[in-house]
Amino acid sequence: MIKYFLLIVLFSGTSFAQQNLKENFEPLKSSGTLSDIFTQNIRNVIKDEIAELDKQEDKDKLIKKTYLTETNYEIEKIVKSGNTLINDEITNYLNKVVDVVLKNNQTLRNELHVYTLKSPVVNAYSYDKGYVFINIGLIAQAETEAQLAYILSHEISHYIKKHHINGYVDTKKKERNGYDRKSKTDILIEKCQYSKEKESEADVEGFKLFEQTNYNLKQAEKSFDVLQYAHLPFELVEFKKSFFETENYIIPNRYFLKEVSSIRNNSNEDDTKHTHPNTAKRKVSIAELIRNRDNSKRVNYIVSKEEFEYIRDLARMELCRLYLKRRDYPNALYAAYILSHKYPQNQYLTEVISKSLYAITLYQKGIIQYNSDSYLEGGFPSYSDIESYPQQLYCLINRMPKNEWAIMSLNYVFRAHQKYPANKKLGAYSDSLFKLMGQTNWGIPDFVRVKKKPGTEKDSVAIDSLKSIDDEKSKTDLIANLQQENNFKLTDTVYYKEIYTDLFINDPEFASKFPAPNSTTSASNTDFSNYILKSHRDSDDSEIDESKKTKVKVDKVLLLEPLYLKVDDKHHEGYKYTESDEKQEEFIVTVNEYAKRFKFAMVTLDPGLLTSAEVDKMNDYSVINDWFVEKLDADEEDKSPILNTDEIDEIIEKYGTQYVMRIGVVNYIPENGSRMTYYYSYVYDIKNNDIVHKRNVTYKGKDNANYVSTKVYETLYELKHPK
Repeated sequence: MIKYFLLIVLFSGTSFAQQNLKENFEPLKSSGTLSDIFTQNIRNVIKDEIAELDKQEDKDKLIKKTYLTETNYEIEKIVKSGNTLINDEITNYLNKVVDVVLKNNQTLRNELHVYTLKSPVVNAYSYDKGYVFINIGLIAQAETEAQLAYILSHEISHYIKKHHINGYVDTKKKERNGYDRKSKTDILIEKCQYSKEKESEADVEGFKLFEQTNYNLKQAEKSFDVLQYAHLPFELVEFKKSFFETENYIIPNRYFLKEVSSIRNNSNEDDTKHTHPNTAKRKVSIAELIRNRDNSKRVNYIVSKEEFEYIRDLARMELCRLYLKRRDYPNALYAAYILSHKYPQNQYLTEVISKSLYAITLYQKGIIQYNSDSYLEGGFPSYSDIESYPQQLYCLINRMPKNEWAIMSLNYVFRAHQKYPANKKLGAYSDSLFKLMGQTNWGIPDFVRVKKKPGTEKDSVAIDSLKSIDDEKSKTDLIANLQQENNFKLTDTVYYKEIYTDLFINDPEFASKFPAPNSTTSASNTDFSNYILKSHRDSDDSEIDESKKTKVKVDKVLLLEPLYLKVDDKHHEGYKYTESDEKQEEFIVTVNEYAKRFKFAMVTLDPGLLTSAEVDKMNDYSVINDWFVEKLDADEEDKSPILNTDEIDEIIEKYGTQYVMRIGVVNYIPENGSRMTYYYSYVYDIKNNDIVHKRNVTYKGKDNANYVSTKVYETLYELKHPK
């Protein structure tokens, strides 16, 4: 009985720890204590490793010293980017799978550190220092636990074989020898060939590790199918227009394709200029290994099928947010659409779909734009470039006129607001869509069908008199007209005419917020959510020096990871890692000293300055950094909504300011030319999605301490005394 009771308690505790995905989802966060890689002084680490290298007899010692410097800083950049998760549910699960793979080699297991990266890219990679990173995008695509186990085995084999450092040394030696005067194409092919050889070796060696488990060997071969079709969504589900339809709203078939395109098979593509062998070759290689092995009684799950599926769904939920972060709204919409079939009552998915519909509305109206530096570059791809079922969504976006998309979006988002009235974001998005409807100059008369009474010869009953009534009365009279004429036959064939009929009749909020006829309301007059677009842009005055613009007085800022970078193209390393690191520490001190002098409240949030107990600050940094990733994907003055995070209000309340400063110095020495020093400081109002201060200065000369101090002084003075 006691054992039975303990099992119930343990089971209940485990269940309580999991998110209830049937109802909602909370974006992934790190927890617990930060490990050494998050808090150590990287210069000391490099110094110690080079000291160990100096004790060895190695003809490539000089190259390997450079490798140790570059790789340590590269790893530090990854783990302190805000995208690396630690002690979260997904990372803990991945480590359980690694425990299974290496259950017979505890020494090797102790050398490895496995982390999850918040990236939608289907990829995994490892370093010779024992760090293995698995992207959210890959976990979302995996079909079984055994596939993840094989992929992890592959990455562990890269570590065992020291592929990363060996590849670096090989490349550097060839570069120094000038590649024997080969052409650029030949050099690329040679580099790719070397990389493919190492990947093939990791495939085979990884299989040997994998074989020592009781996992289904066939899943190693199947994992290459996952990689082959990584460009497709994690599931292929027919996109049905009925998802957005209601009793009074049926989308015309002409907006949808009769047939979607087939999936292209490029598994045997030319891989001459690729770093990995094509998947056909890799599958054949693994199939040969499986052929003579006994695969009976092997399984797809050892840790747990239920836990795998839960972890994969967590990754898929997070993937929706990562798509929003990239401003890839069609993929965010489709991913949430797929998940909504399994979790129809999940509020988070409803919010993602609402955000995506709203953003696509702005895109179609030319308000959200993409430039050559954006992830999507020229904007949404043509539906002709999309494969399989997602093509229907892209076709709908392309074919449905922009005003009709706005009608459909408001219909979905407002009904979502009805369903979750406490969700302020849904209310804000529906309010903004109301304003956009006002910009189209539509009113209730545009959504009243022309009707006739049964048995009459006339096709319609005139409603011109209703349209002539002043705005305030016309709204109530038109709604009354709808209530009185329910038994009339329809003669108006416009498909969306009755889309809002039940809302006009039954929902006072909808009727009151819907724009009146000939409304001149502009979205720029809204005062809704912090994340909602203000569609006008600040007018630029050619007489204003854009490098010195301060809009408001700022007394307190959240200082986000000050940057100091020294680059020397005349030097074979390019980036001067150690010197940059030292200068950055000095720079942070300088900024804080001047802040004290001005009695300027400043809170520094820098992942490079955290202690092991400050995991909450790492999470805060991640939220703000994700805000900036989305913000900076657009043009500088673009006020497109920030949709990937709903936690900005909490950050503002926690740190007592809505202003975030990004400040830095870059000292650059080109191969041909004089030294340049670039200083920048920006202050963003993360509540109102605005830049309130901007200072860009380019200076010909050294980055001497007096120059840097002067610029910091001028920046803080401007913030305290805005022009």
